[in-house]
Amino acid sequence: MAIGPQSTRHISAPSQARLGWWHLLWRKALLAGVQTGDIPPLAGDVPAPIRNLTQLIEERRGAYAAIARARGADYKGGYWMMYLFAPIAVFCSAFAAASPRLVVILYGIELLLIITILLLFMLMRRGSWQEQWIRARRTAEHLRYLPLVAPFVRNRSANWYQDIASHHGMRVIVDDDVTRACEWLADQEANLGDRLREPIFYRGYIKYVDELLTQQIHYHSNNAAMERILARRISIASSSFFGITIVCTAVIFFETLTGAVGLGRYIEAKYLRLCAAVLPAIGGGLRGLLAQGESHRVAALSEGMAVRLAQLRDQLRKLQPMAAFNGELEALVWNSTQELLSEADTWMRLQESVPLSVAG
Repeated sequence: MAIGPQSTRHISAPSQARLGWWHLLWRKALLAGVQTGDIPPLAGDVPAPIRNLTQLIEERRGAYAAIARARGADYKGGYWMMYLFAPIAVFCSAFAAASPRLVVILYGIELLLIITILLLFMLMRRGSWQEQWIRARRTAEHLRYLPLVAPFVRNRSANWYQDIASHHGMRVIVDDDVTRACEWLADQEANLGDRLREPIFYRGYIKYVDELLTQQIHYHSNNAAMERILARRISIASSSFFGITIVCTAVIFFETLTGAVGLGRYIEAKYLRLCAAVLPAIGGGLRGLLAQGESHRVAALSEGMAVRLAQLRDQLRKLQPMAAFNGELEALVWNSTQELLSEADTWMRLQESVPLSVAG
């Protein structure tokens, strides 16, 4: 079931990525040999009212998730291309000095790469790829967890998160599209407020919350591990290039100073100078990728989320049957929801703090 013909007409971004293949190609190469375990799916016995509510929300959530995937893939592919094209341009310039017969071709390739980098930057900035990715992902995440809080909403025509937050004397960041979705859901008789009194629904809901938290724990643990491995491998590669550069420049210096023939007996000096010029550029480009993707901070954020969600899941499993009536279950679910929403909001601010620059 859809959330009305007017609800998604303003979502016009294409769902197919154009540059994501470049990022995916290099990421797979850098993570070669690393297994990414599958996220466990929710069981098929999710309570019918929760399942129906999820289906009501899914078209809109899916539309935003598609935009986030496409724009995220385009943005990552674009800046990975920029950071890796730059060292190739440096290579062409340095190699031209070592190969006079190829000067025109190499300088032409260098010019083409520099223009490509500039055009990519202009296209990404003009198309607001980063902004569209961030905001679409955040909206999709906020829509995803509406069924989680549905049994505790009092004013169903308001933003559900804001309604529960106000009951607990708190304030939350409100997403306008989520508010519109809540208003529409209020007209669909999606009221679950009294269902927790039914033993079958109560047991099914507890299991649903448990499985959802397990899903997110697995996702964040896996994401943290992948980002840590990616950061470590890029750091090793960058440090290795720097070490080779030191060797090359040292050989050139001492052989020039003393006139002795050492490594230069096997490798011409011009090629040593080529390595000394190009390898630092490659290392700088790799470091730029880490900084732009905020791999270290994203990994730390995911690690913290996994720990906190695991603690909440342990509390959930210790709840007594009367928890639904004395407010314990609502408090625990609301704390879990706050963690999930805050992750999307914190991630959004983290990504917004590193705007793309043509200079790297």
